[in-house]
Amino acid sequence: MLMQSSKILTRSSTVVSDANALLVDLEALAHVHGMSEAAASIQDTYARGDDPLMASLAPVLVRSRFQAHNQELLDSERDRLHSGRLTHEERISTGHHYETLRHAACEYNHLLRGFIESHREGITRDELTACLVEASHSHERWTDGEITGAVSEIALHAALMGMPGVSGTRYASLDEDLHGFDFTCEWRGETVTIDAKTGRYPAIVEHLHGHKHLEIYVPRDAMDGFRLTRHGLDSLRREVRIALQQADRLENLSLRTASVS
Repeated sequence: MLMQSSKILTRSSTVVSDANALLVDLEALAHVHGMSEAAASIQDTYARGDDPLMASLAPVLVRSRFQAHNQELLDSERDRLHSGRLTHEERISTGHHYETLRHAACEYNHLLRGFIESHREGITRDELTACLVEASHSHERWTDGEITGAVSEIALHAALMGMPGVSGTRYASLDEDLHGFDFTCEWRGETVTIDAKTGRYPAIVEHLHGHKHLEIYVPRDAMDGFRLTRHGLDSLRREVRIALQQADRLENLSLRTASVS
C-alpha cells in the first residue's frame, strides 16, 4: 500500500510540475515574441513530444489564459445586452462581440471535455484543477466552473449510452451546442435534444424547433473525480426517463387540445 501511494504521489507531482514548466516556458517566450506566437510555439513543441498527456494538455493550458479573461468579457457583454441602455447600433455591435465570445467559450468547453475523456486515467481532478488555476492566473471560480461543466456533460453522456429506449446518442457539434444543447438522441423514433446543467433542480421539458428538448441537472456527487458513480448513473437515468415521459404527456395533451380546437 505504501509503495502504491508513493507511485500516485510521484505521478501527481510529475503532472503538475510538467504543467508548471510549460507555463514558465510560455511566459518566457511571450516576453520575446508575444503571447500568440508563444502559444503556437508551445503547442507545436508539445505536440511533437513523446508524452501524449502533455501534448493534449498543452492547448488546454495555453487557451485557459485567454478563456478566463474572455469569460469576464462574456459576462460583461451579457449584462450590457440586458441592461436596456444600448442604442440599436450598440446592440448590434455588442451582440456580435457577445456571439464571438460565446463561440470561443464553447470551443474551449469541447477542448477541455475531450481532454478529460481521453486522459482521465492519467490525471486526477485535483491535478487538473491545480494546473488550470495556475494557467489562468488564479481564476479559481472560473476553473471550477469549466471543469464542473465538462464533467457534468461526460456524466450525462455516460448515463444516456445504453439507456433502455434511448438510441443514437451523440455529443452535439459546436454549432449545435451554440444553439443550446449538448446531446442529441432518439426516443420512440423521435429526435430529442438534451442540455446538461449543474446543480440540483427539477428537469425542464419543452419543445424546441419542433422536437422534444430536455434540460437535465447533474449533481456534483454524480461523479467521483472523473468517473460516473453507480448512484449517479441510476439517478441521471431516472431523471431522463421521468423527463421523457413528461414530454410525451405534454405532447399528447397538446395534440388533444389542438384536436378539440
